[in-house]
Amino acid sequence: MKKLVLLAIILITIACEKEEKGYSISGIAQGFNDGVIVYVNSINQSNRPIIIDSTTIKDEKFKISLPVVEDNDFNYITFKDTPGKKNIPGNVLFLAENNPIKMTVYKDSLRSSLVKGGPENDLFSKYIKTMTQYAKEKQEVSREYQIASKSQEKEKLTDLMNKQLELTEKEKTFRTEIAEKNPNSLISVIALTDLLSLKAVPVKKVKEIYTSLEDTLKTTRLGKNLEQLISTSVGKIDIGSVVDDFSAPTPEGTMLSLKESMGKITIIDFWASWCKPCRAENPNVVRIYNKYHDKGLNIIGVSLDKTKEKWITAIENDKLNWNHISNLQSWQEPIAKSFGVRSIPATFIIDENGNVIAKNLRGPALESRIAELLSEKTL
Repeated sequence: MKKLVLLAIILITIACEKEEKGYSISGIAQGFNDGVIVYVNSINQSNRPIIIDSTTIKDEKFKISLPVVEDNDFNYITFKDTPGKKNIPGNVLFLAENNPIKMTVYKDSLRSSLVKGGPENDLFSKYIKTMTQYAKEKQEVSREYQIASKSQEKEKLTDLMNKQLELTEKEKTFRTEIAEKNPNSLISVIALTDLLSLKAVPVKKVKEIYTSLEDTLKTTRLGKNLEQLISTSVGKIDIGSVVDDFSAPTPEGTMLSLKESMGKITIIDFWASWCKPCRAENPNVVRIYNKYHDKGLNIIGVSLDKTKEKWITAIENDKLNWNHISNLQSWQEPIAKSFGVRSIPATFIIDENGNVIAKNLRGPALESRIAELLSEKTL
């Protein structure tokens, strides 16, 4: 009798081990021919793709069993057609986790493919769906703003600026809440990486949330990438930082400091005469300056030019009627280097105490923020 009990225990143990060995992907492949090869790919710690396994499609279906996931990460599926036919471009992204995954894949639109199964993939789907919706809404607001700007509908422009600011704030709040409420999810790492890359919140805030995440996430490829991004961002001028005073020569050759140029709100504008995006944005900045200067807006332009004549000519041609300074050292400009500027145009909005309130806003987003800040100041 004891032998039978022992045998039963062994059989149960073996059965449990079989159930725990990895996960499976079941797919419906709409529009695919029989014989198309399905590859499951992963990305190693060196950010290089590796083929894990493969199977073939039959009757517009496929299924594949995969090994146990030890470190959650993104994997993706690619498709290779039968010899003599074109390969199918694109891929289907999913999160590897020890739960059955179901996919519905559309040959003519791999981007529209659906992935379900497991808390990580469900949360990732929610994240992507929400961010896509915000992007569509912001694009529509931008389109309406351009139309209203041409017809000079002032009230509508104000409403649209406020709407865009509201969408940006909602976007930031959504990402932050995802990270704070899911400390054991890789999606939190993704949300924090996005927040840091977009400069949506201060580095110290990202670091604070990252520290609270599960230690297992910090050893993943994406966790290590975020940790490195945080370490390289610490010490740079960011939202929440206090800007130290600086000075440089004006076009007239006299020294001028930031402190002498500050208003209630000040834009520190890094630009150059040779920078096409800077010159394209200048009319918008001029309009905002003319509109809000009397309410307390000042601007100090820091040029990355090398030639004084080109610098002065650009100031005159673009009608940039605010303070300008430059050491005429191009990318070696010491002020730009101290701010961590690696591309231009780059803008830093500071209050009267030198606190950085916002960064790198352009177009309607810049005006919306300035309008909000100065309306608060004048209440």
